[in-house]
Amino acid sequence: MATFIDVTGIAAFSRIFVFILVFIGGYVFFKHTHWFEGHDWICWIIALAASLLVIVSDTVTNIVTNVTPWLAVLMFLGIFVMMAGKVLGADVSDYPQAKSVFFIILVLVFLVGTLAYLRSQLKAPGDMDENGNVIVEQDYVTTQNFIFHPKFMGIMFILLVAIFTVALMAGGPMSGGGGHGGGHGGH
Repeated sequence: MATFIDVTGIAAFSRIFVFILVFIGGYVFFKHTHWFEGHDWICWIIALAASLLVIVSDTVTNIVTNVTPWLAVLMFLGIFVMMAGKVLGADVSDYPQAKSVFFIILVLVFLVGTLAYLRSQLKAPGDMDENGNVIVEQDYVTTQNFIFHPKFMGIMFILLVAIFTVALMAGGPMSGGGGHGGGHGGH
Protein backbone atom coordinates (compact mmCIF):
# COMPACT_ATOMS: atom_id res chain seq x y z
CA MET A 1 0.00 0.00 0.00
CA ALA A 2 1.35 3.39 -0.98
CA THR A 3 1.86 5.89 1.80
CA PHE A 4 1.36 9.65 1.69
CA ILE A 5 5.10 10.13 1.31
CA ASP A 6 5.27 7.78 -1.69
CA VAL A 7 2.25 9.28 -3.44
CA THR A 8 3.35 12.90 -3.09
CA GLY A 9 6.92 12.22 -4.18
CA ILE A 10 8.43 13.55 -0.96
CA ALA A 11 10.46 10.34 -0.67
CA ALA A 12 12.76 11.67 -3.42
CA PHE A 13 13.81 14.47 -1.06
CA SER A 14 14.63 12.19 1.89
CA ARG A 15 18.37 12.83 1.59
CA ILE A 16 17.77 16.58 1.77
CA PHE A 17 15.51 16.18 4.81
CA VAL A 18 18.07 13.94 6.52
CA PHE A 19 20.83 16.47 5.74
CA ILE A 20 18.79 19.32 7.24
CA LEU A 21 17.77 17.27 10.28
CA VAL A 22 21.32 16.15 11.09
CA PHE A 23 22.74 19.62 10.38
CA ILE A 24 20.28 21.41 12.67
CA GLY A 25 20.40 18.65 15.29
CA GLY A 26 24.21 18.68 15.33
CA TYR A 27 24.36 22.46 15.61
CA VAL A 28 21.80 22.55 18.42
CA PHE A 29 23.64 19.75 20.26
CA PHE A 30 27.00 21.52 20.17
CA LYS A 31 25.43 24.89 20.94
CA HIS A 32 23.53 23.46 23.93
CA THR A 33 26.52 21.63 25.40
CA HIS A 34 28.67 24.82 25.33
CA TRP A 35 31.72 22.86 24.20
CA PHE A 36 32.70 25.59 21.74
CA GLU A 37 31.39 28.60 23.61
CA GLY A 38 32.08 31.80 21.72
CA HIS A 39 33.03 29.94 18.54
CA ASP A 40 29.77 29.29 16.71
CA TRP A 41 31.59 28.67 13.46
CA ILE A 42 33.12 25.47 14.90
CA CYS A 43 29.61 24.21 15.73
CA TRP A 44 28.51 24.98 12.17
CA ILE A 45 31.51 23.22 10.61
CA ILE A 46 31.15 20.08 12.75
CA ALA A 47 27.40 19.93 12.07
CA LEU A 48 28.03 20.38 8.33
CA ALA A 49 30.69 17.66 8.28
CA ALA A 50 28.46 15.24 10.22
CA SER A 51 25.48 15.86 7.96
CA LEU A 52 27.60 15.38 4.83
CA LEU A 53 28.97 12.11 6.21
CA VAL A 54 25.45 10.92 7.00
CA ILE A 55 24.03 11.56 3.53
CA VAL A 56 27.01 9.89 1.86
CA SER A 57 26.16 6.58 3.54
CA ASP A 58 22.97 4.94 2.30
CA THR A 59 22.71 2.79 5.42
CA VAL A 60 22.92 5.72 7.84
CA THR A 61 20.48 7.76 5.73
CA ASN A 62 18.00 4.87 5.80
CA ILE A 63 18.48 4.47 9.56
CA VAL A 64 17.70 8.16 10.16
CA THR A 65 14.73 7.99 7.78
CA ASN A 66 13.28 4.93 9.54
CA VAL A 67 13.91 5.99 13.14
CA THR A 68 12.93 9.68 12.94
CA PRO A 69 9.14 9.09 12.93
CA TRP A 70 9.42 7.06 16.15
CA LEU A 71 11.45 9.82 17.78
CA ALA A 72 8.88 12.39 16.68
CA VAL A 73 6.06 10.33 18.20
CA LEU A 74 8.04 10.01 21.43
CA MET A 75 8.64 13.78 21.55
CA PHE A 76 4.94 14.50 21.02
CA LEU A 77 4.15 12.03 23.78
CA GLY A 78 6.60 13.89 26.04
CA ILE A 79 4.90 17.19 25.22
CA PHE A 80 1.49 15.72 26.04
CA VAL A 81 2.80 14.33 29.34
CA MET A 82 4.20 17.77 30.24
CA MET A 83 0.89 19.43 29.35
CA ALA A 84 -1.01 16.90 31.45
CA GLY A 85 1.40 17.55 34.30
CA LYS A 86 0.78 21.29 34.03
CA VAL A 87 -2.98 20.72 34.12
CA LEU A 88 -2.57 18.63 37.26
CA GLY A 89 -0.33 21.26 38.87
CA ALA A 90 3.08 19.66 38.44
CA ASP A 91 6.10 21.39 36.95
CA VAL A 92 9.12 19.99 35.16
CA SER A 93 11.35 21.52 37.83
CA ASP A 94 9.60 19.32 40.42
CA TYR A 95 11.21 16.28 38.78
CA PRO A 96 14.93 16.92 38.23
CA GLN A 97 15.48 13.42 36.78
CA ALA A 98 12.86 13.91 34.07
CA LYS A 99 15.29 15.42 31.56
CA SER A 100 17.86 12.65 31.89
CA VAL A 101 15.21 9.91 31.81
CA PHE A 102 13.60 11.40 28.69
CA PHE A 103 17.02 11.72 27.02
CA ILE A 104 17.86 8.11 27.90
CA ILE A 105 14.53 6.96 26.48
CA LEU A 106 15.20 8.90 23.26
CA VAL A 107 18.64 7.33 22.92
CA LEU A 108 17.25 3.85 23.63
CA VAL A 109 14.49 4.28 21.02
CA PHE A 110 17.10 5.42 18.50
CA LEU A 111 19.38 2.48 19.32
CA VAL A 112 16.56 -0.07 19.17
CA GLY A 113 15.35 1.38 15.87
CA THR A 114 18.87 1.34 14.49
CA LEU A 115 19.49 -2.23 15.58
CA ALA A 116 16.10 -3.33 14.22
CA TYR A 117 16.88 -1.77 10.85
CA LEU A 118 20.34 -3.31 10.75
CA ARG A 119 18.92 -6.70 11.74
CA SER A 120 16.41 -6.51 8.92
CA GLN A 121 19.31 -6.01 6.51
CA LEU A 122 21.28 -8.97 7.92
CA LYS A 123 20.74 -12.59 6.89
CA ALA A 124 20.71 -15.05 9.79
CA PRO A 125 19.96 -18.78 10.16
CA GLY A 126 16.26 -19.44 9.79
CA ASP A 127 15.76 -16.47 7.46
CA MET A 128 14.76 -16.92 3.86
CA ASP A 129 17.05 -15.91 1.03
CA GLU A 130 15.78 -14.28 -2.17
CA ASN A 131 14.92 -17.70 -3.70
CA GLY A 132 12.79 -18.81 -0.74
CA ASN A 133 15.39 -21.22 0.65
CA VAL A 134 15.97 -21.35 4.40
CA ILE A 135 19.44 -20.19 5.43
CA VAL A 136 20.90 -23.02 7.50
CA GLU A 137 24.27 -21.87 8.74
CA GLN A 138 25.97 -18.57 9.30
CA ASP A 139 29.52 -17.67 10.23
CA TYR A 140 29.35 -16.17 13.73
CA VAL A 141 33.08 -15.49 13.87
CA THR A 142 32.72 -12.03 12.34
CA THR A 143 31.94 -9.19 14.72
CA GLN A 144 28.85 -8.08 12.80
CA ASN A 145 27.22 -11.50 12.96
CA PHE A 146 28.03 -11.86 16.66
CA ILE A 147 26.84 -8.41 17.76
CA PHE A 148 23.60 -8.50 15.78
CA HIS A 149 22.67 -12.05 16.80
CA PRO A 150 19.20 -11.91 18.45
CA LYS A 151 20.37 -13.63 21.64
CA PHE A 152 23.27 -11.23 22.12
CA MET A 153 21.06 -8.20 21.43
CA GLY A 154 18.48 -9.53 23.92
CA ILE A 155 21.12 -9.94 26.60
CA MET A 156 22.41 -6.41 25.97
CA PHE A 157 18.89 -4.99 26.16
CA ILE A 158 18.18 -6.75 29.47
CA LEU A 159 21.54 -5.54 30.80
CA LEU A 160 20.78 -1.93 29.79
CA VAL A 161 17.34 -2.05 31.41
CA ALA A 162 18.90 -3.41 34.61
CA ILE A 163 21.63 -0.74 34.65
CA PHE A 164 19.19 2.14 34.15
CA THR A 165 16.74 0.69 36.69
CA VAL A 166 19.37 0.40 39.38
CA ALA A 167 20.86 3.82 38.56
CA LEU A 168 17.51 5.60 38.68
CA MET A 169 16.35 3.80 41.82
CA ALA A 170 19.61 4.56 43.61
CA GLY A 171 19.61 8.20 42.48
CA GLY A 172 23.20 7.88 41.31
CA PRO A 173 25.12 10.17 38.97
CA MET A 174 22.35 10.08 36.36
CA SER A 175 20.02 12.03 38.64
CA GLY A 176 21.54 15.32 37.53
CA GLY A 177 21.40 16.74 41.05
CA GLY A 178 25.01 16.30 42.05
CA GLY A 179 26.22 17.39 45.44
CA HIS A 180 23.21 16.21 47.48
CA GLY A 181 25.28 13.72 49.40
CA GLY A 182 27.29 14.23 52.53
CA GLY A 183 25.99 15.11 55.90
CA HIS A 184 27.97 18.09 57.10
CA GLY A 185 25.93 20.83 55.48
CA GLY A 186 28.16 23.86 55.91
CA HIS A 187 25.58 26.33 57.16
